[in-house]
Amino acid sequence: MNRVIGVLALCLVSFSSLADCQPLLADLAKPFAAKVSMNTELSTCKVWPYAPDKTIAVLMLEPKEEAQPDFTDFDVAVLVVDSQTGKVLASKYHPRAIMDDAIYTSSVTIDTARYQLSPAIRAFGVRFIHRGSSSVNPLSIERLNLYTLQDRQVNLVLNNLTMNEYSGEWDGQCAGDFATTHRALALGKNAHNGFQDLQLQTMATHKEASKKGEDCVESNSIVAKTRVELKFDGKAYPVEQDKLLEHRF
Repeated sequence: MNRVIGVLALCLVSFSSLADCQPLLADLAKPFAAKVSMNTELSTCKVWPYAPDKTIAVLMLEPKEEAQPDFTDFDVAVLVVDSQTGKVLASKYHPRAIMDDAIYTSSVTIDTARYQLSPAIRAFGVRFIHRGSSSVNPLSIERLNLYTLQDRQVNLVLNNLTMNEYSGEWDGQCAGDFATTHRALALGKNAHNGFQDLQLQTMATHKEASKKGEDCVESNSIVAKTRVELKFDGKAYPVEQDKLLEHRF
């Protein structure tokens, strides 16, 4: 009986190891180890619910020797691997894609929402969240990239779309102005060049705070509501690039 329990325990450990893809990251980073090292806090992976036999991994790779100590240039590797063996099935490498300085990358997440661009193609997303270092000038920006897996290639089809943004300026106690932008992405009804249009809804709000006696009084207003259609041009969904934060994907 004890032997059977021991075997079952080993099976459970093995299953747990397969379910947790984090140990894969170190192995996936080895081919790049000569020039760059993996940032373990930002690199991430996720089993693809749409295709559980595949795992999506994002490696945030930084130079081993920084030319400027206050700046970090990240290479970004996006990989699709076999969930059972860890074999790389396809990948996309972005050299010097993100530069961190006063605005730094705080987290990277894999978005597996139902981006069904065609009957046969499901895209997946990678979201990068960046934050500012100033407490009196708060800043947070979330960017979205969408990728497809086609013909054993990972293709970037949506590049640097700002999904959420928060910025402001205040006195550290109460008085200040703050701007927030929230965006939602959904599939449109029409298609162009084989892929569904993407419907982008945006809501922009403004908050003002001021001291009234002993109280801090806030007022909120909706600045704009918009809805636009992003159309696939045969290579990508063109979007206007935000110059506040430079990405080089």
